[in-house]
Amino acid sequence: MKFILLAVGLGCLGYCAYALSMEGLNQSYDNWVFEKHISGSQDVSVAEYLREKTPFGFLVSDSEPPVVSDAKARQSLIPKSIEPGTVLGRVEISRLKLSAMVREGVDAKTLSTSVGHVPSTAMPGQFGNFALAAHRDTLFRALKDIKQDDLITFQSQTQTFTYKVEGTRIVKPTEVSVLRPDGHDSLTLITCYPFYYVGSAPERFIVKARLVR
Repeated sequence: MKFILLAVGLGCLGYCAYALSMEGLNQSYDNWVFEKHISGSQDVSVAEYLREKTPFGFLVSDSEPPVVSDAKARQSLIPKSIEPGTVLGRVEISRLKLSAMVREGVDAKTLSTSVGHVPSTAMPGQFGNFALAAHRDTLFRALKDIKQDDLITFQSQTQTFTYKVEGTRIVKPTEVSVLRPDGHDSLTLITCYPFYYVGSAPERFIVKARLVR
């Protein structure tokens, strides 16, 4: 019996290591692509990422990428519609050393590697409530230490928005009122609670912040 338990334990540890490594790899690649887009470059192939950011670049062909004009590059950055999984930008809380890429959607696949934007809520720059969600045991673990007046920034390809934390709440998963506009340009961060609960957490931890610049 002890060998079965040992095998199960090692299997669980292996799965956790795999999940965390995939999350880290996706975050690294998304950050690299995001910085490339901000600089106006469209050379965002996986091959170029391997050449620049990993020790395996020697395995990739050195063929020159196609040249993209500045006008065409800028035009390609204008989204025609927001599809699930689209990279929207990067959320950061400097004091907590939290920095994560944000994608559209809150499906299981998106949340396995990124912070997700709740589709029914506003986007930065639009009047309303910009809501983001992520797992408590990975990208939003640091929210357990968040404090009033902490600054949260969201950087898109064209603008940076800064929000100041006004407070936190603990609510039931069915409490959808936290997603509603509150009369201000606001940001809501959502994760499961308690942070160290084993299994499916019974509550949600909510961070409310207001746009300051």
